Amino acid sequence: MPAVKELWDRAGALLNQRQEPRIQVGSVQPVGLRLLKGDGPLAPWLVADILDLSHGGMALLLSSAPPMELDQAVLLDVSAHPDFGRVRLPAYLRWFVVSPVVITVGVQFDQPLVVLPQLAQSRK
Repeated sequence: MPAVKELWDRAGALLNQRQEPRIQVGSVQPVGLRLLKGDGPLAPWLVADILDLSHGGMALLLSSAPPMELDQAVLLDVSAHPDFGRVRLPAYLRWFVVSPVVITVGVQFDQPLVVLPQLAQSRK
């Protein structure tokens, strides 16, 4: 297994692209996403569907969101997926695409995942 530093170097956002393979996840439980803004009031939690996952980050699908900024700090609530081993993950917004119907975002984890978690399947 590669060292965490080596994983991070390969999973980093060179030109905002993850270098680790992206794993398509299928129908899994959503995560919570909270946009963080310095000392301001806490933004509400948003429900985000996971599109793909890698050691360095994930792509998410939102139905709506307040204005966002590149490199904005975010907090992910992954409590629906116990295999993460924690409830919250800090991350950064690396890209987003706004369409009339949905918003697709890419987040980079504050620290890379050493092992990809088994995600909890959705009951849809």
